Amino acid sequence: MVTIENISKQLRISSQGLPEAYRATVRQYLDFEAREGLKLSPEAIRRFLSQPKLRGEGSYSPASIALRKTAIFQAIKRMTFDSRVRASLTEEAKTIKVAKIDRAIHSEKILSEEEIKILIKRTLTINAKGWSQGNKRERYSLTIETLAVTGLRISELIHIRLKDCKKVGGFVYISVMGKGRKPRRVFIPEKLFKKIKQEFSSKEFLFTSLRGKKYNRAMIFQDVRDLGRRILGRDVNPHQFRHSFSTREIKKRGSVKAVQLYLGHASSSITEQMYNHDEIKPQELFG
Repeated sequence: MVTIENISKQLRISSQGLPEAYRATVRQYLDFEAREGLKLSPEAIRRFLSQPKLRGEGSYSPASIALRKTAIFQAIKRMTFDSRVRASLTEEAKTIKVAKIDRAIHSEKILSEEEIKILIKRTLTINAKGWSQGNKRERYSLTIETLAVTGLRISELIHIRLKDCKKVGGFVYISVMGKGRKPRRVFIPEKLFKKIKQEFSSKEFLFTSLRGKKYNRAMIFQDVRDLGRRILGRDVNPHQFRHSFSTREIKKRGSVKAVQLYLGHASSSITEQMYNHDEIKPQELFG
């Protein structure tokens, strides 16, 4: 019987073709193994997954633990193409239990259409430190509008190239590469596309920094949070526009499948769990 213990010590090499988040997890696991004097085994992986956060305080969320477990087993599976070995590894992975993930996106994470409109409009006139530099206000207003009308992930938006954009009957179809390198397309009005090109002086990438380089994801998160606090009085992050888009479109058209395909989710069950659920609000109980 082939088990994890029989796998050769090629984990670091086998992880090279995986996403960076997975590779980072594998590096952390190998460091943990060396530090604790352990060998690759289900028990060693369980102990690694129970470790507190490397940065900050507290424990990893169930979603993060599940991702870390997946990263390690994906790297292990890449070390062999033997279907029997891979099946055995899959069974061993099932013995390492992680807490069930609550995928539901609750109402406090959703921005209303009115809030989004206010954010887009008032970003253009915000008068605060750091916001009068160049056309930064116009750039962020357009960035927020694009996220809101497409449901794009921020990582997808910052990688859009002009060659990915095609004008079709008053709209621009944009080809994006989503999670798992799954291609799909979204679309925006041609009028919005022209505004973006003009404000960003787009040459290779559609969205760029003031210096003409590819947008920095962390900076966008920081600036959008700042705008949310100043304009709406609440924390806002770029992914909330995706949540809001999804919730709105499912209610509008009643089709989870169509929204799932547009978002690039692996299955409609994920979209269903995240966005299509009834919820009791505190105002309804105590209002």
